[in-house]
Parts: sequence; C-alpha cells; structure tokens
Amino acid sequence: MIPQEWKRDLKTAMAEADGGTRLPLLIFTAKDCEGSQKTLNEVLTDDAVTAAIERETVPVMVDIETHKELAEQFRVEWTPAFVICDCGGNQLERWEGYLPKEDFVPQLMLSKGLAAFHLQRFDETVRELEMLIEEHPASELVPQAEYYMGAASFKLTGETNRLSEACRELIMTHPESPWTKRCSIWGRRSNYFRPFVGYDGGGSAGSGAY
Repeated sequence: MIPQEWKRDLKTAMAEADGGTRLPLLIFTAKDCEGSQKTLNEVLTDDAVTAAIERETVPVMVDIETHKELAEQFRVEWTPAFVICDCGGNQLERWEGYLPKEDFVPQLMLSKGLAAFHLQRFDETVRELEMLIEEHPASELVPQAEYYMGAASFKLTGETNRLSEACRELIMTHPESPWTKRCSIWGRRSNYFRPFVGYDGGGSAGSGAY
C-alpha cells in the first residue's frame, strides 16, 4: 500500500520541500491506464522504491481525471508521468511510462541529480549521480550519469581535468554510448584544456558548456 504520508496537493509538497534537499515529485496516473495501475500496484508498493522516493522527494499522487487542471498545467499526455519540480512548482525534470521496480530507482536518482544540476546545486548532483553509479552499475543510465557528474564537478571547481576524466571513464566503460560521443570534445589532447573563463570575463565556472 502506498504510504499515507505522501501528499495530495502540490502546494503542500512545495512548502515541505522548501529549504531542504528533497524536491516535489508529481506522479500522474490514470485509472484506465495499465502502466499506471502496474506502477501503483507493483512498483510504488516496493519497499526500496518507496524508501528512495521519500528520501529524494516530497511525492504527490495525482489522478489526471480528478485533477485535470494540474494535468493540463504540466501537459501530461501520457501516463504514468513523473515530474520533479522546484519549490516554486516549476518543472525541472520528467519521465513518462511504466518502469519495473529495478529500473525505477535509478531513473529517480538520475532525474533528481539532473534537477539539482538545473538548480546549480552541483555538489548535490555529484553525490546523487555517484550513488546511482555505485548502487546500480548495470543500469543503462550510468553513461548519462557519468557525463553529468563530470559536468557538475567542472561547474563546482572550474577544473577542466574533471571533464577529461569523465571522458576517459566513458571511453573505457561505455565506448558505444551516445553520451561518450557527446563528451568526446572533452578528451582532446591536454593542451586543449585551459582554465575556463565565464562569459562575464571572470574566472568562475559560469554557465558555459563544453
């Protein structure tokens, strides 16, 4: 059974998440959707899944027929849908469709890490993605986690060697991944790399991308 402490409205979830590391998670389901019902009955009843959700987020259960306005606000066209918001109710990350319980937790951790990245909470991004990689090394999401862990580490320190290290790791472990191709520019010869200068002319990591 889904824990009773899960919230029933976004406003309450936003208030509870404010000032902490957890973020509101909207879980959109439909009564006539097989994927929604399997998620409710088989995935969200699993102890490991519920523990991860409650550790990472303040979850809100949303039936799209009962809460049509909220479903329209977040443009839910397919269920189940999962939306991680900031404490102002703005979407940061989302995924859609049924995932078995063994794949749900890595997806949640990746999405939470990426949400933290969007909020420029880069130390949190690194912690979240490191945990994903350590606890779920066989997950197909690991290459994306490696990519963004390198990006977040660079944002934290301004050290471009963090990017080249991430590239080397991906080349060794996932040479055929699209994420390895995306970071290939990071792996050029060492004299390519130089201290990053932000667009404002300063020496901070800024918002530039490699």
